[in-house]
Amino acid sequence: MKIWYLVPVVFLLFQCQKENLQYETLAIAITTEAKSNLQQKLMSQMKEGGTRQAIPFCHENALRFTENLGNQKAVSLRRITDKPRNPKNMMTEDELKIFSLVKQGKSKEGVYPNQIVRSDEVVTVYVPIVITGQCVGCHGKANEITKDTKETLAKLFPNDRAIDYEIGDLRGLFSVTFKK
Repeated sequence: MKIWYLVPVVFLLFQCQKENLQYETLAIAITTEAKSNLQQKLMSQMKEGGTRQAIPFCHENALRFTENLGNQKAVSLRRITDKPRNPKNMMTEDELKIFSLVKQGKSKEGVYPNQIVRSDEVVTVYVPIVITGQCVGCHGKANEITKDTKETLAKLFPNDRAIDYEIGDLRGLFSVTFKK
């Protein structure tokens, strides 16, 4: 008889996991689109005028692109980090804890896990942003960043902390918040 009491609990747990997977799948699709769009735009700027053109473009447009895509998808979409270039991307204390969990969860293959946080009103999915070869020209070690790039960064981001990364490092997180 006692086992029948467990059936609703197991059912609720299954439903919660299923719902989490749906939110996570949507968040991955949204963040993949965001990364792809921003990378394409930045690479286009790089081809036209190098970092001297790409950095101001990023400075003026990255936040807006992210926010606009979030609005189109009916979510709150943010790029957040513990070492911001733009102070508006700084993590909150709670987000820093989640970032730490993601960092600690890195697999042997170098894959960082997504994290899902639920409340009564919203579900937030945190998707890792990982440094790639394209990133090190502006976010890499000091010897990987050209003098011209350093000067451009210093002008636009005088308090820049978004450097000293290596390929595969966790740069930050996408925060995708869905209203229930």
